[in-house]
Amino acid sequence: MSKVKPKLLIAVLSCVIIVAIGTGIIEQMNKNHQANERIIEKCFENFDEQAKVAVVKESFWSSVTCEKQQ
Repeated sequence: MSKVKPKLLIAVLSCVIIVAIGTGIIEQMNKNHQANERIIEKCFENFDEQAKVAVVKESFWSSVTCEKQQ
């Protein structure tokens, strides 16, 4: 019985660590999404309706950028 307890403890701690890391990643993705939404809203508010606007995102974790096209 005593051999099972350390293995169970390691399994439980591993699961807790995995869930904590996953929660942190999801929270960061949510913050990035909200920031990107705000950037896109400001982008379309600042340019007039006649100009073309391109919203560009370099990678998964990067913020979006707004570029005016002519």
